[in-house]
Amino acid sequence: MLFRHTSHYLTASAVSGIFGFLSAVAFTRLLDPAEYGVYVVGVSVGGFVSAVLFTWVRYSAMRFQSEGDGVDVRATSLAAYGLSAAVAPVAVAGVAYFSGLSPARAACALVFSLGLSLFELGQELLKSRLQTRAYVLSSILRSVAAFGLCLVVAGLGGGGVGQLAMAAAAYFVAIAYSTPAIWTRPIAPIDLSKLKTFLRLGAPITISGFVFTFHSSLDRLFVAWSLGDSAAGLYGASADLIRQIILIPSSAVAAAAIPLAVRALSEGDEDAARLHLEESGELLLAILLPVSIGAALTSPHLASFLLGPAFRETAATIMPILAFAWLFSSISNSYVHISFHLAKRPELTIAHGAATLAVNVCSLWPLTEAFGLPGAAISLVLAEGVGLFVAFAMTRHAHPMPLLVRPLLRVISASAIMTLAVLAVETLLPGRSGVSFTVLAVSGALAYGIAALALDIAGARSLALGALSGPRLNLLRAR
Repeated sequence: MLFRHTSHYLTASAVSGIFGFLSAVAFTRLLDPAEYGVYVVGVSVGGFVSAVLFTWVRYSAMRFQSEGDGVDVRATSLAAYGLSAAVAPVAVAGVAYFSGLSPARAACALVFSLGLSLFELGQELLKSRLQTRAYVLSSILRSVAAFGLCLVVAGLGGGGVGQLAMAAAAYFVAIAYSTPAIWTRPIAPIDLSKLKTFLRLGAPITISGFVFTFHSSLDRLFVAWSLGDSAAGLYGASADLIRQIILIPSSAVAAAAIPLAVRALSEGDEDAARLHLEESGELLLAILLPVSIGAALTSPHLASFLLGPAFRETAATIMPILAFAWLFSSISNSYVHISFHLAKRPELTIAHGAATLAVNVCSLWPLTEAFGLPGAAISLVLAEGVGLFVAFAMTRHAHPMPLLVRPLLRVISASAIMTLAVLAVETLLPGRSGVSFTVLAVSGALAYGIAALALDIAGARSLALGALSGPRLNLLRAR
């Protein structure tokens, strides 16, 4: 079930990633760095408000709806969303005042935050109810609509504000599509006792949303404040591209892992839950580590044909650094945080976020002053690395998580083989180009795939043998 659900979510993430790459190709050519910076800052503000006001709603909906056995908190979740939506205009106005956003950018950021939050709430409900088909189609539609609408507006000269407005509109297009699947009857009425539980959990989750989103947007907002919109656009384009590459696999595994683990524990099957966590963790490492290392190795080639000329030099410098920041962040959010979800200990999530944020706050200014945009990227790596260590240490006070020492050693070994293969092939290539990137990506994938089969990473050899034995068995039966 884990592999089946992960494959569904991976399909949605892959399609979203493809359109993310297409967006990078198109909009770093149609927009100059300053206009792209307007879009980056607007998305950061909208995402910040969404996380602070609505994370508690999504968390509560996911946690309770995943228990199965007739649990239905859809109406209660919508009521909770309404409470936060009423506060959102005040929150955006406050952020706009302190950050100096124009009224147009603030209005677009508000609509973006409302659309993003409602869309993600719906996706959590679909995921928790194991309605993977609707989840995948809704995610794909959102990506297609965002790319199409933004492309039209960019072609008409709408600039960064137009991009932000169309990105917000795409969420509502996807919401309209997924609404019939989410609100299938019968629907349980609003449960005031559940809503009170939502609200009781809301305080720590809101604080957590503030801490994590402030941390994730701090580098972009600081770069915009200290170096200007153009620098924010250069940094944001590079960060968005590498984030797309790494978050595609990690979000797919996490989307499958959390609901299934919650359901196993709610049924009292501790052994099944632990086995599921071991499989999920190994699968996450098996995909995430080689993807992150491969992205770091090939970033200059990737940037040379995906990004516009004005963005390439910066991307080639900072994408290899940011790859490891997103690697550490993805392991924390997609694996270690499952411990806090299962134990219903959101305060530990806050503690992890506070530790990560503290490192970033202390290191961001001096490193950026000393090294410019690479310094901001290094600060993020330091913060996420320390955060991962702190988060795993805190699992002792929540649900125990498998250490995955042997799987990690196998994945590191296979990734080392892949790295050597990529570096060897790169010496034979003439320069940076799309063809060079393709050759390097294929070479690395082949090297890692062979090593993964030899080491049986995440049961790869067993799966391959099973796939080969199936047709042979059918042939014997036919004879």
